[in-house]
Amino acid sequence: MAADMLRVSDLERVAGNLPSFRSGEPRGVDFGKIAELLGVKLPADYEELASYYSTLEFDGFLRVPTPIPGREHAFVKGIFRELEVLQDLQEAEMTEGYVAHPAPGGLIPWSESLSGDVFYWRVSGRNPDVWPVVVNSRNDEWWEFPDGAIAFLVGLIDGSLDRQGLPSEVPGPNPSVRTFQG
Repeated sequence: MAADMLRVSDLERVAGNLPSFRSGEPRGVDFGKIAELLGVKLPADYEELASYYSTLEFDGFLRVPTPIPGREHAFVKGIFRELEVLQDLQEAEMTEGYVAHPAPGGLIPWSESLSGDVFYWRVSGRNPDVWPVVVNSRNDEWWEFPDGAIAFLVGLIDGSLDRQGLPSEVPGPNPSVRTFQG
């Protein structure tokens, strides 16, 4: 993990009841299998989150899917379905120049809101820990956040992130958290 990359403990600090859903031991996700199927390794902050948490939802607004141990193939298949949608948008010239993975600099989806916002990583090199987050808001605004997924989530929750096209109230400070077991 990059030295300045935020960790799951930073997210737990701002998301009140999140720690109550934390697995006592790593959940056993095979990130090597995911990397093999996807063609790239996922960022360490996300791997840390997915190691200890099932799919999360913050304030009934933002959902962060995580792989189910033993079902990594299904997880990657879901990513490829989302990439097909992005490819369709790209072909319709609705992505402001962003492209779908595996194209160079391509986007990989990692989260979504229940209102139609999609959050991606932009594969900006071999080190996934420096990939920026790309936001496609439901208002068709595209913008980049320079840090990782955990830093993005922390910024949304603690209010330090400029939300550019995202709702101002959710997720809010001390959000309600739900988890989806798998």
